[in-house]
Amino acid sequence: MSIHFRTLVLATLGASALGAQQPGRDSARTPRLPKVITTASRYATPAESLPRRVEVISRAQIDATPALDLVDLLKKRAAIDVVQYPGLLGGIGIRGFRPQVGSLQQRSLILLDGRPSGITNVSLLDLQDVERIEVLKGPASALYGSTAMGGVVNVVTRRRTGAFNGLLSASAGSFGASEFRVQGGGRVFRGVDADVSVRRYDQRENFDIGGGNSLRGIFGRDSALKIYPARNKPNRYVADTLGDGITRVFTTMATTSGNARVGGTIGGRVRVDVRGDLFDARDLPSPGDLFSAATAFPGNSRKNLSRAGGAVELGGTFGSNALLARAFATNENSDYLNRPDSVRFVNFVTQVLTTGLQLQDVLQVRGQQLVVGVDATNQRATSRRYASATTETGTFSPNSEIRSLAAFGEARLTALQGRLVTTIGARADRVTLALRSTPLRTDVIPGDDAFNVFNPSAGVLYAIGGGVRAHGSIGRAFLAPDAFGRAGITQTVAANVASITFGNPGLKAEHAITADLGLGITRMDGAFDLDVTYFHTDVTDRITSARASFAAGSRPVLANGNLVSRVSTSVNAGNAQIRGLEGAVRYDIGAALGRSWSLNAFANATRIFSATETMPTVTVNAAQFNGQTNFSPTSIFQGVRIGAPLTELRIKNVASANWNVGLEYDDRSRFRIGALGRYVGTRTDNDFSDFSDVSDIEYPPFAVLDLTGGVRVTRRIRADVQVNNVTDENYYEKRGYNLPGRAFTVRVSTAF
Repeated sequence: MSIHFRTLVLATLGASALGAQQPGRDSARTPRLPKVITTASRYATPAESLPRRVEVISRAQIDATPALDLVDLLKKRAAIDVVQYPGLLGGIGIRGFRPQVGSLQQRSLILLDGRPSGITNVSLLDLQDVERIEVLKGPASALYGSTAMGGVVNVVTRRRTGAFNGLLSASAGSFGASEFRVQGGGRVFRGVDADVSVRRYDQRENFDIGGGNSLRGIFGRDSALKIYPARNKPNRYVADTLGDGITRVFTTMATTSGNARVGGTIGGRVRVDVRGDLFDARDLPSPGDLFSAATAFPGNSRKNLSRAGGAVELGGTFGSNALLARAFATNENSDYLNRPDSVRFVNFVTQVLTTGLQLQDVLQVRGQQLVVGVDATNQRATSRRYASATTETGTFSPNSEIRSLAAFGEARLTALQGRLVTTIGARADRVTLALRSTPLRTDVIPGDDAFNVFNPSAGVLYAIGGGVRAHGSIGRAFLAPDAFGRAGITQTVAANVASITFGNPGLKAEHAITADLGLGITRMDGAFDLDVTYFHTDVTDRITSARASFAAGSRPVLANGNLVSRVSTSVNAGNAQIRGLEGAVRYDIGAALGRSWSLNAFANATRIFSATETMPTVTVNAAQFNGQTNFSPTSIFQGVRIGAPLTELRIKNVASANWNVGLEYDDRSRFRIGALGRYVGTRTDNDFSDFSDVSDIEYPPFAVLDLTGGVRVTRRIRADVQVNNVTDENYYEKRGYNLPGRAFTVRVSTAF
């Protein structure tokens, strides 16, 4: 892959040099291609004028990507890590941070129109009325606070203010899939505009897993590597072709989603927008691990997923000040049923309620910008567990709340006639973690725990000349511990032997400092663009898990007679270090030649040189539990001792390389066709396929290719075809949860 990248870079640089020699071209003039505007830095500015890395996925790119949800889109366009399961469950990780799902405090932040989305499951955000996706890579706690350690994804929805227009579409595809969409927006009457969209997606048949590994055979292998960190056994390869060509049960689905907005101006100066969105999936099948499919407990289940949110926004420009006030709320619910058949009840319910207020001012004076503001955010997580439809029992984790009150500011200063851009900013957060009263959990003691965090950032961009630019940034970020990491408890039992996970009440916030340095070049009136950025991250007080095992014969005994074989907890496990290189190159041949059509070749890659964390030694004073036959699992922590960090391990689920490559042709009037490829290098994870042989496992590399094409039949009607996973690869983002093989979709749409 590195040879291919060097070849592409040399070819495009050569084309750039030839283009620069063409008579009549002035490399200093404004590019003919429109500038990409981003708001991920809390103010609108061209992405190319920011020292920090911001990649923008346009609406046209969204339409040209076979993607069911935001996870699908980001993994195919943004060269980031993901973890993804069938049944609408997924999370992301940026710049070497582990992708996460289901937690309040993640290391990559998802925004919706600039506000915290409150989404813990990224698969619950679909793409039907999205204008663009902004991916800010690098620490952003100086702008957004906790969870912005690896970066920020800002999902910007449409706001049509011109003549009313819309789109109606219907599609059909593989596995009995169908989709109906209607969306429209624009001016409804004088001074008032609106947007509305509704989508219904149905997949009535279980999907087929890919039947082979054509591309994996070229780029990787058909085996996974079992790794024994304790070095008690030699590492060995195991077959990794499980599921080739089979129909995956419990993979049908049906979802309904929509959003609406209404807005207008008051007195010609103040603009008001009210927006709401929803997502709903009822009785959704969720398949278990393929390695358990033939056992008595295959792990198949059903769940209900829903999300509803909204925001009220007021903004206006008064002289040099652009003022904004925004109040928002999002409610994410998950109901898990106790069994997948028709005789079932909801036995576990989780809810995450996010509310907040944003106040900010963007001051512009003589070409300089200063953004200042205040954020107040509250996230409340609750859960309930039921032994029957009418009998509640103690839930796994305590009800909790995370509150943040912060003041922030960032100055963007330009000098040397715009050739030098400097940013400097900081944010002070007061974070409060609260444990709340939890039904049937007498071990939970309600109370508040507050701490203060200060995070600065700085960056510089210098236009060297001839379209060449150098840029660098440095920033500090943090991740507040969540309540489950501090006080949660779960246990699984097999053959009367329990494995227990519990919280650490002394857990501290995780901190990271990231520095990056890059070089870019833009030539041929913007038709060619290349950027390469090196980044280095040091993490302290890293929040991770630690385990201790009890040997047979010395295991403590629970009140119900079960033995305890293993305990796990969250700890500040010393340090982690991440080093890598990001590269993005784009060459639009049509634009370079001054044509009306576009032939765009591009590549976007992240290469991780090192992503490691140090794990502490864990010892247990087993003697204090000997002879005890009736004790609470939470007392186990009194016997756990965290020693010095000795073992260095790869950060789980982070690929050695992520590549997105493509070639897209658009005549801008009738035809559009494209190919989009993705390559993922090796990753490590815990091996859950055989608990009798505990180890880590290294996933083999894989590659997937998609094709898209479309034609405008009439002025208002067009037809599009998408082929996902053309070569029918058997691949996965999480081992044992393989994803669909080759799938076709045909869509017909009409504009109105």
